Amino acid sequence: MAMKGGGHAFKQEDLDAAYLSDESDFYGDETMRQDFEERANNFNPEEWWKHKVPSLMEIAELNIETAKLQQTATLYNYYQGTPGGRQLEETVAEFLRRLPPAATPLSEQLPWIRICNPYRKVPKQAEQRTVGNDLTAEGPPDEESEWARFVVQGQRLLEKLLVVKNEIEERKLRQAKSTITKAANAEKNKIVKEILDTAAKLHCTSGKWMIFCPPEEVNAVWSIVARATAENDLGIAAKVAPDDGNNRKPRLICIYTKDFTDRQDVSRVIHKLKSLGLVDATSNKSIYYKCDAYTYLGLNSANRYGIQASLYDSREFLKPKSNDSKGMKDGKVDGYFYKQKKDEDSWRSVGLE
Repeated sequence: MAMKGGGHAFKQEDLDAAYLSDESDFYGDETMRQDFEERANNFNPEEWWKHKVPSLMEIAELNIETAKLQQTATLYNYYQGTPGGRQLEETVAEFLRRLPPAATPLSEQLPWIRICNPYRKVPKQAEQRTVGNDLTAEGPPDEESEWARFVVQGQRLLEKLLVVKNEIEERKLRQAKSTITKAANAEKNKIVKEILDTAAKLHCTSGKWMIFCPPEEVNAVWSIVARATAENDLGIAAKVAPDDGNNRKPRLICIYTKDFTDRQDVSRVIHKLKSLGLVDATSNKSIYYKCDAYTYLGLNSANRYGIQASLYDSREFLKPKSNDSKGMKDGKVDGYFYKQKKDEDSWRSVGLE
């Protein structure tokens, strides 16, 4: 194909050659062109952005956006006014200096050191602060949470499990132990699902990733968790155990999420913990996720019901494996925890008025 311009006819290949000519790469003498070509070949965009100094205009625009956010965001703190909680009027650095977990003694007034995500949705009415007559030691509840009702119903289900288990053992007394165990586990799995369904129905869905760290590292680890929580990078809240005088006992740090059935959010938090250097995906050492429903029912690792105390293992998210099994596994219903939820009114939307 030929094109005419200024009385001359040009072929397409001539135009391509002109645009792709080596002489069009850089101008200057041979030394200058070689220098430019070397710099172009060695250019790393990621490193450039990492060390880029923002212009005055970019700084001004960022300051304007930050000021707008500060003016419109309604911050909320479930632990405001409690001695062990971070207060909104203090910076995270001031909070960490006031209550360093390595040196803050455990007491009745200060059973935990806590920090709340201040960008969590502000409730329309005051949230419950108690379960029974005790200050809740777990994650901040939803305004619709019915924890007292859940505990009553959950305990009834656990009592039902013991009755059913005894009936199975009596009915199958002369059968093999493996047969009895299989039948008992089937009933246990049904009760587990009922407990978790009840928790979801009553909006008692908070849960936590649990990190156990050596006492000598607790200040450093807690500092990372506290800052990330305050910056809206982790979950709805976090807490750490104060000093109980036992320098050999690992310290527990809990990172709370809003909803144990929201697997996507649970996964987001564990991946963030990994990126913060608090979870090693390459080691065989896991951390575990436990729903607060189990905590309030007293289901620890040695509970007499034989119910697995944790819902998730960090390896499920950091080292995903295909699982084609159906039905129940390890006390969990396949697919039950795999809901992909998007709550437009959740804390992740940030309470902007």
